[in-house]
Amino acid sequence: MARTLIVGGGLAGLSCARELGSSALLIEAEDRLGGLCRTDVVEGFSFDWTGHWLHARDPEMKQLIQHSWLAGNLLEVQRRAVIYSEGRWTGFPYQFNLHGLPAATIEECLLGFVDATVGPEGKELRERPLRNAAEFILRHLGSGLARRFMFPYNEKLFTVPCEDLSPEWGGRFIPKPTLPEIVRGAVGQAKTDAGYNASFWYPREGGIESLVRGISQDLRGEVRTGTRVARLDLTGRRARLSSGEELAYDRLVWTGPLPQAVKLASAAPPAVRDAASRLRAVSVTVVEIGAEDTGGERFHWAYFPEKRFSFYRVGSPSQVNPALAPSGTRSFAVEFAHRGPVDHETLIEQSLDGLAQCGLLHKSRVRLARARTISTAYVLFDHAHAQSRAVVLEHLRANGVLAAGRYGNWEYSSMEDALLSGRAAARAR
Repeated sequence: MARTLIVGGGLAGLSCARELGSSALLIEAEDRLGGLCRTDVVEGFSFDWTGHWLHARDPEMKQLIQHSWLAGNLLEVQRRAVIYSEGRWTGFPYQFNLHGLPAATIEECLLGFVDATVGPEGKELRERPLRNAAEFILRHLGSGLARRFMFPYNEKLFTVPCEDLSPEWGGRFIPKPTLPEIVRGAVGQAKTDAGYNASFWYPREGGIESLVRGISQDLRGEVRTGTRVARLDLTGRRARLSSGEELAYDRLVWTGPLPQAVKLASAAPPAVRDAASRLRAVSVTVVEIGAEDTGGERFHWAYFPEKRFSFYRVGSPSQVNPALAPSGTRSFAVEFAHRGPVDHETLIEQSLDGLAQCGLLHKSRVRLARARTISTAYVLFDHAHAQSRAVVLEHLRANGVLAAGRYGNWEYSSMEDALLSGRAAARAR
């Protein structure tokens, strides 16, 4: 069989290598496989590189996860996600859980939803193509839900106004209520399974990196860690490594950040380089905290739309699986989105202050607080995204390169999507 070079040992790369068997050579720049699907243990606390909650809809993938890769090591968890807004904890998604918010907020959201979906105010957006994410939100949810949650949260996460995001920025992940559903949520009879992640899988032991170890057992081809690509000759189908070694390949599957493939290509045309330069991403710094459990709201993750909190989301790994923290303690992963450098110590202090304000910890009872930055975390779906992405992907395809995974395809997607993307790349002819 033809030899395929796979760049990147995250979920997409692993899935591709597993499918190809002995004809694959997988190279990973880090010292261990998994990409961002990894778990670190620090002073008894286990932290994934932000929340990794596993969903599966593909029958073959379900079978592999349940009966091979994580056989006997799976928890099925019913989501407990909340929102902290106007000094109150309410359920997630916001549009299904208005009960408990101030009466004026509920009224604003209900009337705005009616106007958007059936009223004269929303008629224009219902009758023409949507130009940006702001219009998508106003069209499907209304002005109240936009102002109270969707606009501030998405602007905090993506670091730009919603008008600067294209309509496809994440619409398939946003549940759209009917009028009866939003009314029932306002009177305390909310739908509990709204959204794609109402339930999920998580390993009983070993954190999410257990999935990586399970897949790795199925690999039959050569695997090199601590190996970085320094240059790509797409015409000659050769890759030069940072060590100076050159590798010939018949096909290349790229799973790293898409713009990087163009930077490494020795003869990419100016138009392709220009398109790659327009592909932008948001960085995320995660502050990981371990503290004595002093009570407070219980959740798997919580959203913070208000500007007074500089973080946008807080996960609590120990609430998903108590084995991730020592007995009597609780763990938090506080997420900040940004573009450009940040000061870790400042973010740690902001995290501790914010969690204390919400009654989630006492600062004097904190055992561990550290920060780390994921430089490429969320693809920025601005108005240049779709066309620029298409130009780059077409150039790579024309030169025998298939892109796979969240970052290779430069998209927003789930863990299963990454596994399916890697499998599809392996099966492509």
